[in-house]
Amino acid sequence: MTTAEFTEIVSLAGAVVAVGACVAILLAPGERVGAWWLPALPLAAFTAWSIYAVVDGPLDLWQEHVGTPWETQIWLDLLIMATLVWALAQRRLRALGATRWPWLVLLLATGSIGALSLVLWLNHAERASSTTVRSA
Repeated sequence: MTTAEFTEIVSLAGAVVAVGACVAILLAPGERVGAWWLPALPLAAFTAWSIYAVVDGPLDLWQEHVGTPWETQIWLDLLIMATLVWALAQRRLRALGATRWPWLVLLLATGSIGALSLVLWLNHAERASSTTVRSA
């Protein structure tokens, strides 16, 4: 299997998983969706793929984001999504009394890896704090 074929299969699988996750979130009852660790599944897969991409061509990142109008559109879309995730996380981070700067650095340095890590940590921290409140 060529790298291009492998990349195409991973891209298709990622699209199927994303659509499935969006439907599952839409259909889930209640405020919280699934187990607190659920974001760890795409985080692990995406981190593995990102490591593969960096090893394959560590200096290609910038070239892949500014070559064609579509590549630039994808880059801008990623920046907008990172900003949106950061904005939506602020209330939850403040409610937990969390230091925000390390999360911002991680988000800016790693993109979706930082965003998924933030969601994972927020879900875990909120559940832990609600358990502590109920126990008291």
